[in-house]
Amino acid sequence: MAARRPQRRTRHQADTPTMVDEVRPAIAFRDRVVDFKRVKASELRANMKNWRIHPESQKGALGGVLKEIGFVGALVARIVPDGLELLDGHLRQDLAGDAEVPVLITDLNDAEAAKVLATYDPLTSMALHDDDMLRSLLGEISLDDNAELRRLMADLQDKLVDEETAGELDDFEVPGMALQPHEHYDYLVVLATTSQEWNMICEKLKLVPEIRRGRMGTCRAIRADRLLEALKAAAVKA
Repeated sequence: MAARRPQRRTRHQADTPTMVDEVRPAIAFRDRVVDFKRVKASELRANMKNWRIHPESQKGALGGVLKEIGFVGALVARIVPDGLELLDGHLRQDLAGDAEVPVLITDLNDAEAAKVLATYDPLTSMALHDDDMLRSLLGEISLDDNAELRRLMADLQDKLVDEETAGELDDFEVPGMALQPHEHYDYLVVLATTSQEWNMICEKLKLVPEIRRGRMGTCRAIRADRLLEALKAAAVKA
């Protein structure tokens, strides 16, 4: 049999691990899923320890996705004496009403269920994201008239803009502010909570305001000697 020629990887693929790159020795994790069923959402028992609160905006966004696409993931529950107790999927249960929903059924005890309930969402939120891939993915999505879903997509776009701006600010150098050997800087931070306050400060200190990008606030730096001169001049005028 002729040897298979290795497939050429694109520039993007060259920086992305392939399935072969990710092969690791098998680890015998325990499989705690003992069954899979479709159960009426109203028959599932809500977990009294559920700490997650779902605002109306999230309900609207998830409801829009379920209406357009439907269920693509199962709720997670465990067996208890009086039925099935939810570990994940309380909002989907609430939105489904009396309809049947897919459920993964586990055999977790009380202590294990509490640990899963406490860590399920936080573990997911620890994931980072590839800005370029997220931007490309968002560009493929066409939205309907669901206002909450549109707001969610807009927030993701704004987050990308904010992160890009933050990266540019990291490389921004203020003339005369370069740290010299054996020096250190002490900082005074003035927080302007309104545009009027910010514009007045810039005017008094003769600072040129930066153009706001996205929802990220702007910032300027000034040496202490200049600030003291401006305060002295203002005191003389008074």
